[in-house]
Amino acid sequence: MATPAEHISAPNAQPSATQAPKTKSKKGKTVLDHILDFLSSVKVGVFLLALLIIASAMGTIIIQKGTNGFTEYYASLLPAERELYEFLGFLDIYHTRWFNLLLLTVSLNIILASIDYFPAAWRYLRKPVLKINDAFVKRQPFKETVVLPADAVTVEKVKAAVAREMRPKLFGVLPISPIYRLIATEHPKGGGTTVLAERNTWNRLTAYAVHVALLTIFTGAFVGGMFGHKGTTRMVPGETANTFVSMGGPNDGAQEFAMPFALYCTDIEQNLLDPKKNDLSAPNTLDWHTRAVIRDTQRGLEVPAHIHLNTPFDYRGYRLFQASFDNFGSARSVKVAFTPSTGEAKEYTITRQPTDIPGIGKVQLFDFVPDVAFQGGKIGSASGEYRKPMAVLEVLPTAAGQPASQLYALQEELLASLGNAPFLKAKTKFGDFQVVMKDFEKVSSGHILQVQYDPGVSTVYLGCAMLIGALWLVFFFAHQRLWVLVQPQEDGTIQLSVTGNTNRNRPMFEKRFVAIVTELTGHAPVSPERAENERIGGDGESE
Repeated sequence: MATPAEHISAPNAQPSATQAPKTKSKKGKTVLDHILDFLSSVKVGVFLLALLIIASAMGTIIIQKGTNGFTEYYASLLPAERELYEFLGFLDIYHTRWFNLLLLTVSLNIILASIDYFPAAWRYLRKPVLKINDAFVKRQPFKETVVLPADAVTVEKVKAAVAREMRPKLFGVLPISPIYRLIATEHPKGGGTTVLAERNTWNRLTAYAVHVALLTIFTGAFVGGMFGHKGTTRMVPGETANTFVSMGGPNDGAQEFAMPFALYCTDIEQNLLDPKKNDLSAPNTLDWHTRAVIRDTQRGLEVPAHIHLNTPFDYRGYRLFQASFDNFGSARSVKVAFTPSTGEAKEYTITRQPTDIPGIGKVQLFDFVPDVAFQGGKIGSASGEYRKPMAVLEVLPTAAGQPASQLYALQEELLASLGNAPFLKAKTKFGDFQVVMKDFEKVSSGHILQVQYDPGVSTVYLGCAMLIGALWLVFFFAHQRLWVLVQPQEDGTIQLSVTGNTNRNRPMFEKRFVAIVTELTGHAPVSPERAENERIGGDGESE
């Protein structure tokens, strides 16, 4: 019969890849050695990484130079706060020397720590323990030792049982040792045999994949901080912008940066909660839309762009997103009634794109005045509010070389108030048609886009994708090792010792361990937790 198994709970005797001991002697170290040891310290790395996270959070909380609303934010600060923030660089954190130095130092810490620990981790994987003894078994967290009759177990049976539980399915597709290996090693002196099974050995190196991903992110952030800029540009339908302005502090002035392409604004739209209100403010707005065409002469491309709330547009390292809008009222389209001298009036919706109107020709919206005022024969707006709205329509010429003509579309009540102003009334008629504005779609006169140029953003995105993949490999796979020691005894029996460890996911490894022990010995082992409880008193509590 099999003797009772021995259960002793002890820490894993094998150090992990991140805990491999350093072999460098402390004697004879130079000052440079001490500096490198300090910079490669894990504690120092964690501290620097925490500082980097805090600094990045501050750059998000504190409105930075070049962003929309910075001027108002700067004016709201107390004089002492301004001096302190300017001195510490809090108003432009990502372009300060200390932030970039912090990035470089954290990166250096990761590189030095990887260089310091990788050789030991590599040796740990390349030279596994192939022969074990009773002392080694006792040091493992999972262990079971039984004595069996000589004919109850063979090395081949052990290998078959271990393979069934430990061999991953992926090994059938990719049969390489980092995924799975089964090694049987004989003991020439003792006459025993050690069977080692390892799965997912590569998982021990995924920490270095995380390091590479972080370095990729930091590289992109450093490039963006050194060479990137951000500012604002104004989008007005029918106009083109190829620069953006970064507003600094009052003592810095504004900086203008050129873009390698031009933005031609085709349309702006404002979705109002209540269109009947003469209110373009944010509380009455659902969304702002800016439609433009990117004209890239360098690449010979024209790319349509639609920028609206929480939906930015990226092109060649430039990110465009909604930031603000003009409070000055305008119109996206107008509904105009054309009434002939004889006949019924017909209504048409006129936009900034030509609309074909029978009897008149192609007509488009040229301008919109929210509060019309006539001074010295010129049109102006007394305010930006919708008090006396008027649309300026343009009738396109029918033949080349002919000038375009303009029409004034006013509401009926305003049209009646023109009185003795024949020069203005003439602009409200076209041939036999009287032009009257019936309604209009409200929109601001222009949208303000935030422009952020970050040449390292693609590298940051790549690093983030790498980091997600690396963390998935780290936490969803485990390096599991299991040894079976078969030792012939003098009385003709066999002592069978099953032991193993895993770097994570202990419950899954315990299931495999129990299955292997049960198949080889005929009974399930006692769990390490139960063995520990029995050792300290049976109730799981100790003084």
